Amino acid sequence: MSETDEHEHESDVLEEAIAENPEAVATFVDQLDLVNELLAALDLATAALDDDMVVSLANTGSSLGEVADVAADPETVAALRTVLSAVGEVDVTDGSAEPVGTLGLVRALGDPDVQAGLGFLVAVARELGAEIRDGES
Repeated sequence: MSETDEHEHESDVLEEAIAENPEAVATFVDQLDLVNELLAALDLATAALDDDMVVSLANTGSSLGEVADVAADPETVAALRTVLSAVGEVDVTDGSAEPVGTLGLVRALGDPDVQAGLGFLVAVARELGAEIRDGES
């Protein structure tokens, strides 16, 4: 798949996700507006700060930039889109999200969808553990 085809595919997937979750997109846009307002206020505030405060804020901004880089990664976007789509499909009013006991959990393990979901969660837990261990060393 060429890079152009890949970008077109990603655009199509993004358009579909937007069409399926208009409320989430509206909330995201509202949050972006808030972030822009906060950045404008931060810009004004930095003019009045001393050097130590500016260095501290720069470090914070750098950390936020690193988080933004991770959030913009296509794999992260795809995983979050999957999780958000699944959460959006759960109807908490129909009784399907009621608590289950040990036997209910064991029965659910026979469901291929549950197995796939647990596989995803185990993979996330594995990566989270690796990140935690890397941070300790």
